[in-house]
Amino acid sequence: MVAEDIDAAMAELSAALGLTWCGGKPAEMDLVIFGEERRVTMRIAHSLQGPPHVELIQAAPDTPWAAPSAPGVHHLCYWSEDAGRQIARLEAAGWRRALGPAGASTGYLLSPSGAYVEIIDPPLHDRLSSWIAAVREKAQSGVV
Repeated sequence: MVAEDIDAAMAELSAALGLTWCGGKPAEMDLVIFGEERRVTMRIAHSLQGPPHVELIQAAPDTPWAAPSAPGVHHLCYWSEDAGRQIARLEAAGWRRALGPAGASTGYLLSPSGAYVEIIDPPLHDRLSSWIAAVREKAQSGVV
C-alpha cells in the first residue's frame, strides 16, 4: 500500500488490525525507474504479522509510488523460482518494466491496464523473510 503519511497509516493499521512494523525509516535508494537511474528517498515498512505481510510505502512524487488517488492496494508482490522468465514473459506480453534494470530477475512491472506487479527471485525473498523474522524475534524478546 502507498500512503501519503506512512506514520499515520502504520498507526491506523496497528490500531485496527493489531499489526506491528519493521522498517519505515528514510533510506536513500539508487533505483532504475522506467529505465532512468535515480536516487530516491524511500520509507518502506513491513508488518511483522504474516504471511501475507502488509507493505506500506511512503508516497514519493514522480515514481511508481506517487500519492494514490484513492486508498487501496498498490501492487501485488510474489516470488517465483524462475522470476527472470516470468518477467520476460510479461514484458513480451506488453508489460513495461517500472522498477529495475533491463534483464534483472526482480522488479516492478506495469500492465497495459495500469496494474503494478512486483516479482522477486528466491534470494531476495529469502533476505526479506530473514529480516522480518529477525525483527519479529527481537520484538518478541523485548529487544526492539
